[in-house]
Amino acid sequence: MLGVRLPPGLPFIFEIMAKSKKKKKKKSAAPAQAAADKSQAVAVAVAVAESKVSKKRKAVAKPSVKERTSGTIETIRQFLREVRIELSKVTWPTRKDTIASTSVVLVIVFLIGAFLGIVDLGLSRVMRILLS
Repeated sequence: MLGVRLPPGLPFIFEIMAKSKKKKKKKSAAPAQAAADKSQAVAVAVAVAESKVSKKRKAVAKPSVKERTSGTIETIRQFLREVRIELSKVTWPTRKDTIASTSVVLVIVFLIGAFLGIVDLGLSRVMRILLS
């Protein structure tokens, strides 16, 4: 649908009234159950907070500078080895193929440039005639 979204329809007044009645009934439910739910929620929040604190307190062993740099240098060496292997698999074009492709590109660029120059010249003369 070309990215066009329709907003949802407005609810009927009867649906709104029914929802508000349900909310009033829920609020007048047993307060003891609400207190139990609240204490359970507090217990869960305390447990979550304690687990976060314990995670922060754990000591993290950081590698030394020598360990970090030796891994980096080895990674670079491995990358260069893989580059050399992949470049050996490439089928390079011959000198004749390269010259032929380059000449085709140059001819096409020259033709498109000439075409655009002629169109520009024609449009500028048309504009000069219209404006004078």
